[in-house]
Amino acid sequence: MMKICFIADGRTIHTQRWIEYFSKENDVNLITYDPMPNPIAGVTEHVIPGRFNNLYLDFWPRQIIIQKLIKKISPDLIHAHFITKYGFHLPLGKKYPEIVSAWGDDILILPPKSRLIHYFTKIILKRVDLIYGVSHDINNHIQSDFGISEKKIKYLPFGIDTEMFSPSEEHLKFDRDNIVIFSNRGFYPVYDMATLVEGFSLAYSVNDNLRLFLKGDGPELSSIKELVAKKGLSAVVTFLDRTEYSQVPVDLNKADIFVTTAVSDGTPVSLLETMATQTPLIATNLGGVPEWITEGENGLLIPPGDPSSLSEKILLLAEDENLRIKLGKNARKTVLERGDWWKLMAEAEKDYRTLIEKYNQ
Repeated sequence: MMKICFIADGRTIHTQRWIEYFSKENDVNLITYDPMPNPIAGVTEHVIPGRFNNLYLDFWPRQIIIQKLIKKISPDLIHAHFITKYGFHLPLGKKYPEIVSAWGDDILILPPKSRLIHYFTKIILKRVDLIYGVSHDINNHIQSDFGISEKKIKYLPFGIDTEMFSPSEEHLKFDRDNIVIFSNRGFYPVYDMATLVEGFSLAYSVNDNLRLFLKGDGPELSSIKELVAKKGLSAVVTFLDRTEYSQVPVDLNKADIFVTTAVSDGTPVSLLETMATQTPLIATNLGGVPEWITEGENGLLIPPGDPSSLSEKILLLAEDENLRIKLGKNARKTVLERGDWWKLMAEAEKDYRTLIEKYNQ
């Protein structure tokens, strides 16, 4: 049995899935700013709230508490997920084996915006024993932007439970009479939902059998609703509230086409989830996306911020059912070959044990 300490966001499904896997046979502690929505058996959760409700002002008080807590836990290994927030709380010194996981923004977006964040990110990357990147693109940036040796970087995508995410035999649809374009990535600037609405609008002007379903929350929800109304699309665009994670494969199976118009991405889990359900998709050609999608083989790619290209791809898929079927089947095959959750987690577990044995020698 290993005693593992995770420092990560308890609210995210990525954290929850990861710690749940290791909690079955190990002693697991989670240090987080925000609690998990539901407790996980075998996991001891330590919630460190902020006094000032400000990420920067709260950092040092939290840092003091977390350092004392880690010393008390005395883990065999520490793993921080998302470097520029939780990774900064790794303890000083080299008493424990340390791993960080780079998810995307913590390498691609935040460090370039701040010299201070870049500096501390580089310190953490140089100090840890192992770095997981969810895409080859992220790993390349870790090497080129921070001068980190490729020997300590490992490609490890999030992975998908291909049993949970699989084609449905029930054949339920959001709308049986029309072609439904669907996105559940939420309403944040990085997902550029305005381009999705603009592209859909152009496609709808050609094919009025199209419908758009958008699901999630975020700071831009109101402005996107206003854009939909301004374009006279309120009758054909449906906004759905965010629901439990178990509903995600149901939604994907009810859609005809999935679209992501993100302007930055590592390997988006939503992409792999969609591929696993055999739902044809359109995605922006950036970050880790082209590592999974081959144009015309298992999906369609568009440039970021290009409503016209999106419109063309929507119309292409809407009018060609055989193409939708082909792309969907090939997409699931890709995920089964390269993105199976259980295989990837077995690799991580092997890495944990190797590092712990190394430190105990």
